[in-house]
Amino acid sequence: MKKLIAAVLSALVMACALTACGGGTNAPAAAGKVTGIYLSPANLSYSNMRPTYNYYTTTFSQEELTLMDDNTYCLILSSSTFSALELAESTSDAKGNERGNSITKIYGTYESKVNDLDEDLLDVTLSDPTRVVKSYDQTYWLDTDNWTDEMGKKVIPPTGYDQTTGAAIYDENAQPLTAAQYLETVKLAVKDLQVNNKMASFDYTDFGVN
Repeated sequence: MKKLIAAVLSALVMACALTACGGGTNAPAAAGKVTGIYLSPANLSYSNMRPTYNYYTTTFSQEELTLMDDNTYCLILSSSTFSALELAESTSDAKGNERGNSITKIYGTYESKVNDLDEDLLDVTLSDPTRVVKSYDQTYWLDTDNWTDEMGKKVIPPTGYDQTTGAAIYDENAQPLTAAQYLETVKLAVKDLQVNNKMASFDYTDFGVN
């Protein structure tokens, strides 16, 4: 299991490096000078639909926060999900069904101050996103600053989920979301956090963004 996790996390780190803030085909150039880049620990989560259905998934996630001197930030959320993992006992062989991958880059403004008790810590308050750039599972990408109806169709909320496969069900006649409507769906559940300048890190945080 450790070898599988290491392989997946290496892929995630590589993906983040290739699509970092200010780089990549669809990402904007950074307006300010970078003052700090902070990486969260990797997070592993597991879910299943037993005893009703024999369906389970394992998700690996990681986060990166970049702060700029013009008080803007870029938050990168990366995630990879697998189902039906099979791990050999005597070898390093592993099997799994890839279910979904995504990298989301969130932009906004922030306020910060040095922590009163530890000068290595910075207390940061993030604004809600003003721009989102996302690549989802090699099927679509979107950018709220360069929005199209086709992007709006890709992010229509599902009407339900298939109880056997877990797949989302959509209304094919629903109107595409506008960029403003989509931004309303990616409000940050957590805005206050601490980053560690000495360790270039911050705690893994559930921002409530899918």
